[in-house]
Amino acid sequence: MLTYSGTFGGAVFSCLKGGSETEMKAAFDKLEEALSKFDDGPFFLGQFSAVDIAYAPFIERFQPLLLELKNYDITTERPKLTTWLEELNKVDAYKQSKYDINELLSSFKRRALGL
Repeated sequence: MLTYSGTFGGAVFSCLKGGSETEMKAAFDKLEEALSKFDDGPFFLGQFSAVDIAYAPFIERFQPLLLELKNYDITTERPKLTTWLEELNKVDAYKQSKYDINELLSSFKRRALGL
């Protein structure tokens, strides 16, 4: 899954800039599938690991951006991803490093979209 993170990020970022929504949705479906492989916890390898740390910044930013710019909720019909996000938000180290959503949206619109 670590090697897929670049492909995942590229598919979503491309969609945000007007590219294929099909590829973006497939990328999130792949994450849902990966989260279904282990039953000993809600994270990619069951327990919190480097894989979760690698994906957290992407998903943390893409979730509000896709909702705001594409009216697309990444958690719809993805119960494992929904649980992953909920559990991730319980990890103290993660909570302390989260972006301000409004600042994120403003920055992305300005830098990437020229708005």
